[in-house]
Amino acid sequence: MSAAMAMSALACAGDAWAVEPLLPDLPSCVRGAAPDDAGVVATPGGFMLVHPRNADLPDDYTGCKTLWVMDVDPAPWRWATLWFRDGRLQRVVSTMKDAPAPRICDMPGVALPAGYAPAPACEGLDDHPWVSLRLPSWPRACAGDAPPAVCEKEPE
Repeated sequence: MSAAMAMSALACAGDAWAVEPLLPDLPSCVRGAAPDDAGVVATPGGFMLVHPRNADLPDDYTGCKTLWVMDVDPAPWRWATLWFRDGRLQRVVSTMKDAPAPRICDMPGVALPAGYAPAPACEGLDDHPWVSLRLPSWPRACAGDAPPAVCEKEPE
C-alpha cells in the first residue's frame, strides 16, 4: 500500500465520525503536542513524528502511540493515535488538519471494553508499517539543520 493510500485509509476510515469515548483514559492517549523525545519517521511525502519510540514499547504494550505530520507550519499536527492492548492494535483515531472531528476505525476482531461504541472496521491497514507496534524512527534531532552522527545509522 502506498503512503498516500495509507493516509487516505486512516483519514477516511470508513467515513465514521468520532463517538465517545474514543480512547482509554491513559496518559499516552491524551497527548496533544509532540514531545521532544518523539522519533522522526521518513515517508515518501516528508517526515512524521512518532511517540513513544520502539525502545519504550514492550511486546505487550497497552496504551497509545501517536503520529504527527511534521512538515507543516507552524507546528506538527496530530494525524493519528493508535490504541494498542497487549501489543495488538485495537483502534485508529485519525484527523485531517482542518476536519471538524476525528474519524475512527476498529481493527477486525477487536472486542472493545464496555462503554466504547464500535466503529467501522479498519480496511487495508493490516500490514502497513505506520500502524504497527514497532515503527523504526530516528531521534527528533535528525530532522534539524545539523543532524547528529546517530542519524547516519538505520532507524531504531
